[in-house]
Amino acid sequence: MATTDDRPRARILASLARDLGRTLARSREREWTVGEVLGAAEELRKRFFEGEGPVAIAFAQPGWVLAALLAAWGAHRRPLLLDPSLKREAEALDRIHPGICTYAEQGPASDHRVVLAEALAASRPATAVPAWLSLPADDEPFVALLTSASTGENKVIDKQGFQFYRQTEALASVLPLPARGRVLSLVPPFHMLGFFYGLILPLVQGAESVVATDLTGAMMLELLAKYRPDLVVGTATHYRFLVRAATQASWLSSTTVFLSSGAPLDPTVAEAFANRFGASVRDFYGSTELGGVAFRAWHAPYRAMPGVRFRIDAKTAHLEVMSPWAGGTPGAWVATDDAAEPAGDDGFHLLGRLDHVVKVGGKRFSTVEVEQALRTMPKVAEAAVFPYLRFGEPAVAAAIAAEPQAALHEAAVRAFLAERLASYKLPRSIFILPALPRGSHDKVDYQALRALVAAD
Repeated sequence: MATTDDRPRARILASLARDLGRTLARSREREWTVGEVLGAAEELRKRFFEGEGPVAIAFAQPGWVLAALLAAWGAHRRPLLLDPSLKREAEALDRIHPGICTYAEQGPASDHRVVLAEALAASRPATAVPAWLSLPADDEPFVALLTSASTGENKVIDKQGFQFYRQTEALASVLPLPARGRVLSLVPPFHMLGFFYGLILPLVQGAESVVATDLTGAMMLELLAKYRPDLVVGTATHYRFLVRAATQASWLSSTTVFLSSGAPLDPTVAEAFANRFGASVRDFYGSTELGGVAFRAWHAPYRAMPGVRFRIDAKTAHLEVMSPWAGGTPGAWVATDDAAEPAGDDGFHLLGRLDHVVKVGGKRFSTVEVEQALRTMPKVAEAAVFPYLRFGEPAVAAAIAAEPQAALHEAAVRAFLAERLASYKLPRSIFILPALPRGSHDKVDYQALRALVAAD
């Protein structure tokens, strides 16, 4: 049983106090030592004391995000992380918290947006651990995040200390990092996946965080060879790019763990990755609201994380979760937005979002199955399939993006699918697009796709 000194909160404080010269975070642009992060936090804390309530932070660089977190906690304000590149997130936030001030890493400035580039550049490394340094207690605010609105309205998700501390404790047996280990996150630190696995987990386990985003597959391979990370954090899209770019993987460490989350990993990509790299991707399932729920090493079924329980409604296939870090009422079952089917005594297979499970001709199936079939078609780069009502009856539609310089035709797509799927699973509407619309979390924007059906 873990002792008090072993708790994640204490380990984070120890990680920040042990060696001020240790590199804590890196990006493609620069690196930050512990002392530099603490020095920047001291400068930011002065600014954050000027207001009250949540403080919106639109930073992209990992060192500055860590500094802003420490500064907000030190000023007793809740940090709310924003994607600095998206105007619509700022607009959504202003609707939720009218008049809230956003602190940004870079311009442009406005009435409610303060640019701190000069203050960050002028900050000096701390020479000692500041007396004000503290972390939220279990029942205190830790961070807030704005959801992507890929399937609905933006909303702020508030997280408390225990939700991160308990989850990192559970992960110690699932994703252990060696002393002075290194995590390479391909996901920005202002998204839940990049924030938790790319910043907080390394901080708890005393590892170095490397954040590199917006990369081609070839650039990802270069960074893997350069840093030889112990853990790689990515989305299903990142692994698709890696598979396409890789010609060999002899430089990969046999101990590197590859983590994917944010959207289910495509089976064809998972299979290709395992064959090419000799390693299985660990596919994590969860959400901003619930945190981590379950994981699997492809192609085994999902199994709940330590401390998490799940159940599946036999009639609707609705997946429900009881988690020690889900928030809400302790010991309560929380409904997810997904459907699943049992696998053995303690596992499950995801069928997809409940609103993607459709019943056509009296038979229920998931649109994920149709998406997976489409992705095996030559010249198809991306595919998304979703249910809709056609003349008042359930049906499915497909949106497809072709490979660069490739041409796709609806008749060929229909013929390809007809050879692989039952007739009731075939899309009634097919749209061939230059690219699929995506939200800020790299998820397909199904709201935008459903608008195509409405306009058809």
